[in-house]
Parts: sequence; C-alpha cells; structure tokens
Amino acid sequence: MKILIFEDEIYNFHLIRHILENMSPEYDVIGPITSVEHGREYLSLHHDTDIIIADVELNDGLVFDALVYAPADIPVIFLSTSGNNALKAFEFYSLSYLVKPVSDGCLADAMKKAMALIAAKENPIAEINRQVNKSRQNNYRERFVVKSFNGERMIPLSTIQYIVSEHKSTYLVMLDGTSCPIDMPLRTVEEQLDPEKFMRVNRKYIVPAELVSGMERLVNGKELLKLKSDRTPEIIISRTRKAQVRKWLDR
Repeated sequence: MKILIFEDEIYNFHLIRHILENMSPEYDVIGPITSVEHGREYLSLHHDTDIIIADVELNDGLVFDALVYAPADIPVIFLSTSGNNALKAFEFYSLSYLVKPVSDGCLADAMKKAMALIAAKENPIAEINRQVNKSRQNNYRERFVVKSFNGERMIPLSTIQYIVSEHKSTYLVMLDGTSCPIDMPLRTVEEQLDPEKFMRVNRKYIVPAELVSGMERLVNGKELLKLKSDRTPEIIISRTRKAQVRKWLDR
C-alpha cells in the first residue's frame, strides 16, 4: 500500500509517517513532497500511488495545482491549519479535511475510509454487502443537503466546524467560516449524527470530536470547550454535560 505525503514541514512529515507505521507495517510511505513543482513531477512519472495525504498549503502554492496530475480515483486526505480551502478540496477525491495538529484517531478514521474505497474498487460486490450490513446497524447522517441560489448544495460532515442554534434557527458553520441554515431543530440534528463523532455540549452547540483541542477551566468555575480554530465563538460546556463531554473526548 503506497501512501504519498505532501508536506513541506519535515517534523509534520515524520509525525504522520510515525502514525502510519504504527497503524500497519504494510504501509509504504513515500515523501515528503515539499512543493507543487515537485508534486507535478512525481505524479507525472509515477502512477502506482494508492492514497495521498496532502498538506493544502505548500511552500510554493496550493497542493491542488499538483493534484490535477494525479488519477481522479486516488483517495486524498487533506491537512490544513485552517478551513479556508475546505470546499475547494472536495473538487478532488477527498475523504477528509483534517485540521492540524492531526491526532492519531482522526488520521486512523480517514485511513479506514480510504481502505474501504480501495477495497470497493478491488471487490465491489463484497464492499456493497459490507455497506448494506453497516447501514442496517445505524442510519447516522453523513451529509446535509441545503438550499442554495442555484438549487441544492451538499455539505459533507467533514467540512462542518460546528452546528449552532440561535434566533430560533439552526445553522451549519463550515471550516471556511461560512454558514447556512437548515430546516430542523438542534435536537433532531443531534439524533441524526453519530454520537462517537459529534456531541451536543450545551443547549446551543453541537461540535465534531476531531476539531476539539481540549477544555479550559475558567476562573468562575465554568469550562470552555476549545476548538482547533481561531474563529470559533466562546462555547461553555453545560454543567450537566461536563462528565459526559470528558468521557466522549477520552474515547
């Protein structure tokens, strides 16, 4: 299994490689590809890559300019320090858009998705049966479809920074800072999301586990939920949900 890594920071490359090597000794990690130019050259000459892990911002531009040289069916796991390019990423065969620093669990989840896609290509009948069995176990939502000026727009869960209820409406807030309303109360949204990946932390907010960086105790005794973004509002954990949130984050 050949995994190509685009990363211009050597420390991050070694960190990702270490996580992958701990997952499976069968992973053959290639890289680092540190620039768009290097990526174009590599992808033009090599056609045996199975999975790409790509930092969006390289030292000479955005990785998208290199990925156009990759086969369209190679799964891509994007990494970034912000969500500014999340929507652009989904023009490619994107599985996940992970915000740095990347945790072992988030990368493991993304790799499971990639391996499932590869298995589906190699044995489509078996993969269809696996997906059918999985759907029988749960019916958790994987995306939202919202109205837009041109019709309807699909919002993958991996592009959502948090979900908030305010002014008697519910809004999806994306990694790039944009938001859109959805026609359902927060309680209904909570029931439709996988509780391993999303949690309602108070009466207003639902957050994804992979974007939580920790909890901070304030001087007044309240606890603040910290996300991996500078553009998030102050999210105070509900007093009745503190123990539940701690247990959820410790999984």
